[in-house]
Amino acid sequence: MRANLHTVAFTILWLSAANFGFSGTVNQIGSYTNWATTWQTLPSGIGVEAHDAGMAEELDFVGDTTNPGLYWANSNDYIFFRMRVDADTFTTASGAHLLLIDIVGVGNTGIDYGFAWDSKSNDPTKHGMEMTIPGTNGPTWGASRMNDIDKDPSTKGVNDINGNSRTTDGYVRSIDGQSTTNFGNTTFIDFAVSWDYLTTRTADPIAGRIGLAKNQEWKIAVASIHNATDQNTFNADIGAGASLTDSITTTGWSGPISVPEPSSALMVALGGLLGAFRRRVSLHQ
Repeated sequence: MRANLHTVAFTILWLSAANFGFSGTVNQIGSYTNWATTWQTLPSGIGVEAHDAGMAEELDFVGDTTNPGLYWANSNDYIFFRMRVDADTFTTASGAHLLLIDIVGVGNTGIDYGFAWDSKSNDPTKHGMEMTIPGTNGPTWGASRMNDIDKDPSTKGVNDINGNSRTTDGYVRSIDGQSTTNFGNTTFIDFAVSWDYLTTRTADPIAGRIGLAKNQEWKIAVASIHNATDQNTFNADIGAGASLTDSITTTGWSGPISVPEPSSALMVALGGLLGAFRRRVSLHQ
């Protein structure tokens, strides 16, 4: 029984290492302890992105089929997204990272919402992690920018992420030292956003926004901004091989994902392994 216990413990440790690596984790916005442990890649090559020479590494999205650049996960309480940047080690940035969402079947193709980590002005009471809506939506990525959902770029309104003194709407962390086959060490930037926040704070019937909710289909894109806040035009990198001069409606987007996420086959397999172990222990007691 002791040998079996060691086997299960090693299996759990190996799975954890495969997802996270042995690396430095920094809580950039808030501190959350129940992050996803199993992540899915997004469809249609969104996680394939070449290294861009001359760009700040912390803003340069990278990934390939061996080590994808974008993942997602979901729980009853939070939705999670993970992007990979080319920084070997990472503690902070000076600019903005944006996870952009197009709700399939709603309005015109393009950005409907975005989660932004504003590290240019990272005061969490005014900036930090923010919910954004389109300010200028195309025609190219380099001509596009986002606005804060609360329409106030200098403070946190009641309907922004972590607005009105709330602290559990959203979190950002970075995990550096993530080894890859073709990019050396990289860094994960992880977002977690509360479903309670999304379903109660993002809709605006007057403005014609239906809000983000479960049982929708989303397309996902990523963008970064160098040395400016999240309300500025995208001026650094766009994911999925898109460039700033490309069309915002036809490039840079993943295939649709359906939320909530189905149960992970990996976690089901692990649950079966642990269940078998418990039954075996019970039989030998």
